[in-house]
Amino acid sequence: MKIFRWWRKSSLATKLLLALFLLAGAWTAWWWADSAHCDRQDEFTLRGICLIQIRNSAEQGQVPAQWIYGNYLEGEDRKQEGNGWQLRAMHGARKGVELHDNMIGYCDRISGFEARTVEAIVQRVAADSPDAHLRLLQLYTYQRCSAFDLDKAAAQIPLLTQCAHLSLEQYLRVAQEAGRPVDPATRQAIRANLALCAREVADPPPIANTVQEFMPVRQSDLDALSRQLEALDR
Repeated sequence: MKIFRWWRKSSLATKLLLALFLLAGAWTAWWWADSAHCDRQDEFTLRGICLIQIRNSAEQGQVPAQWIYGNYLEGEDRKQEGNGWQLRAMHGARKGVELHDNMIGYCDRISGFEARTVEAIVQRVAADSPDAHLRLLQLYTYQRCSAFDLDKAAAQIPLLTQCAHLSLEQYLRVAQEAGRPVDPATRQAIRANLALCAREVADPPPIANTVQEFMPVRQSDLDALSRQLEALDR
């Protein structure tokens, strides 16, 4: 009752101030509660509870969190600190899915991501995690990195354990630009991967804990890759 009497006696300015305070409190509470939903945020705009969770996981040595936290820091103009976390993630990787595509894009561009280092780490991981051969294929066809090597790239194709339609298209395009013939064995390995991709189109698998390309496979992509192969046979 005292509260109601106080409310009736309060000035309009006091009532407005209290209403604004309550609104601000409610918005802050909602913001913090909503920030716990990491699936609604990307790694460059982390906030609130999700950011705290990612940072704690990174400090505890979880490689995926280290990549995410490093990318977040880069987006906050803390590039050197972010690169430090990304280097820790690269060196700590033990399975293919922990090999982020950043490490290929940074190859020979950022200190610590020199081609020999990146290649050695991916090769080490691939020895026990076959899905990492996709990362090796991508590394060997990345022309801005001195690890670029079409022979080594071709050697990875028969070892692929997942659909790699985009990376195979990149390999064929780069080989054509370099005037390098694609031998029959490599063409056959690409066709074998196309068959694997076709099964994914017909029966999409659940999200797997393996290296995947950034875009899901579509039949139109497979048709385009098949035409590239047919052109080589002429």
